[in-house]
Amino acid sequence: MAKRLIHCCLDIEGGIRNAKDLKGCITIDGRTLMTTEEVKEALRYQLALGRRVLPMGDCDNFDYQTGCKGHVVEADDDRQKEG
Repeated sequence: MAKRLIHCCLDIEGGIRNAKDLKGCITIDGRTLMTTEEVKEALRYQLALGRRVLPMGDCDNFDYQTGCKGHVVEADDDRQKEG
């Protein structure tokens, strides 16, 4: 069975509800958001773009509706090991 890596993502609506917990955790264009209102404003903007989730880090296989689609890190090997 192939091993897969799946990145975490942030549910935007949940982030808005818990914005006080995200102060100091979100950086946009090199600027860290330090107030609850800054966090809410940034997340509301993302919602207005039609997004539901945001990546938490770099992910090259990300969908803004469902999150990381996964990354194969070890391919399947159908051959039986003899030993």
